[in-house]
Amino acid sequence: DSHCDQGFTIIEILIALAIFAVGFLALSSMQITAINTNANTRYSTTVINIAKDRAEELMALPYSDANLVGSAAPGTTYAPAAGADLIDNNEDGQIYEAGEAGNITITCTFIDDQPRPGTKSLQVTAIRTGRNQRRASFDCIKANM
Repeated sequence: DSHCDQGFTIIEILIALAIFAVGFLALSSMQITAINTNANTRYSTTVINIAKDRAEELMALPYSDANLVGSAAPGTTYAPAAGADLIDNNEDGQIYEAGEAGNITITCTFIDDQPRPGTKSLQVTAIRTGRNQRRASFDCIKANM
């Protein structure tokens, strides 16, 4: 007699479900890692762009502009107030907010006649504090031309 069984046994179904579950868990873990990596990259990109944009703005100013004047004590850092620094400190999409405070700060350091007479050394630093800390600095030299 030829006996032909049709269908799957309960053991075969349980093994298939176990294999599927392991694969699904691996896929879920990979998805979570990708989401976290994207968020971390966004935080890094934000501070890099803020520092780069401010450095470019300062480099575009004339050499004698009041915004580029070095302090009486060379190397003193200028940190504009959060409501006046023209960046989105609290990352809500609004730049000009009175009394704004948040995780992002920006500082600018100007040194006259450094590294040579007739030049200014500029350093712009953007810092994101909190759980996802990030820091980006741009150093530039502006010549009196």
